[in-house]
Amino acid sequence: MKLESTLRSGRGFLHFASLLDILFLVLLFFLLSSNAVVRSGIAVSVPQSRSALEAAASADIITLSGGNPSQIFFNDRLVTTGELENELAEGPGARGNGQVVLRADQAAPYGQVIKISNIVVGNGYSLILATRPELDQ
Repeated sequence: MKLESTLRSGRGFLHFASLLDILFLVLLFFLLSSNAVVRSGIAVSVPQSRSALEAAASADIITLSGGNPSQIFFNDRLVTTGELENELAEGPGARGNGQVVLRADQAAPYGQVIKISNIVVGNGYSLILATRPELDQ
């Protein structure tokens, strides 16, 4: 005797579920590989600029926060200007590719930005000033 089922086959949903899983994984991959992950954890509002440079992959990052008094972070670690000089005194040969990215907040004192720039350049590093793209108006 041949038995037949009266229930419908739900195979269409299984194909859709696997496709949906793959789409979520691709979306997750693109979110995790974005520039937001590479950036420092200290929030600063960098000024806008029309010029653009390629990203420096293995550069050291100095972050200068706004506010009074402004704080200096070297690779996400709070430092003073004296400690920053000691960190960079080894020279570019001992640290990565010799590039330093300076992420200075718009509200940071200009004199402090120049002081840090002089420390970086004085120790033989090439300095990159971080900016964000200018919005078309």
